[in-house]
Amino acid sequence: MTSKLSKTVIILFGLILLASCKPSDKYAGDWYALSDTGENVMLHFSEEKILTITDESGNEETFEINQNVAGVMNSTRYYRVEVDGANHYVIFEDKDDESNANFVKQTNYADDFEDMAGEIIYTMNRDDYPREFGL
Repeated sequence: MTSKLSKTVIILFGLILLASCKPSDKYAGDWYALSDTGENVMLHFSEEKILTITDESGNEETFEINQNVAGVMNSTRYYRVEVDGANHYVIFEDKDDESNANFVKQTNYADDFEDMAGEIIYTMNRDDYPREFGL
């Protein structure tokens, strides 16, 4: 009986881990984005853990992603996403505004969002290309 219970707990824990790795509904989907170089691009975070970046000429780059942290600090909501082995963050400066976000590449080795340093690489909006970089 104890063996069955242990197996059930392990299976449930594994399923929870698998479910927690997929992109959050808060940032999954299509985003209009302005890059740090001033280029308009489209970003698509898929439920299948793929990030697709399409430039103005229609050229696409795809990356496997893995969400490994989510949280809220003060009024900022954030999600840490691993892209090509490097940590990036989707950051909503206003946790209640799901239409505007920044995509930030982490430049230090901090584990906590509070200690994270990074560079904004895309300013994102759900409805149209942002006019200003960095919100």
